[in-house]
Amino acid sequence: MTVPRTRRWDDRGSTVPLILGFFLVALLVVGGAVAGGQAYVHQRALQQACDGAAAAAGAAAVGLDRASSVGDGDFAAISGADRAIASYLGRDAERRDIDIRTAPGQDGTLLTLRCEETREIPFGAMFGLGGGIRHRVVSSVRAPLG
Repeated sequence: MTVPRTRRWDDRGSTVPLILGFFLVALLVVGGAVAGGQAYVHQRALQQACDGAAAAAGAAAVGLDRASSVGDGDFAAISGADRAIASYLGRDAERRDIDIRTAPGQDGTLLTLRCEETREIPFGAMFGLGGGIRHRVVSSVRAPLG
């Protein structure tokens, strides 16, 4: 007499939730890596744009040291630097929405730029960043002695 084999039907399909769970964890890890990498790239691009704007303002900022001795000329020198910055950023359509604030240094030869920009990142909504990430960088330029 042979004993009939019985199947254990209660174990069937128990790997599907496990596979789906691992897939979701892998999706979160990959999404986080892509979002973090894109945020880093945007931060670096903003720093480069701010450094370039500072370099463009460097020629206009030469007047800062001369203007500080005149007294009223600080505004004109800062205005010239702002025009140089706007001209530099106006060349690239992606960088036109950068918020840049300029501030002269105490001695009148240093110009500090504070640049801010909000950028969307891929998978940002998955991590609660639906409005994007606000990047902030600082760059400065010292007027050459002339």
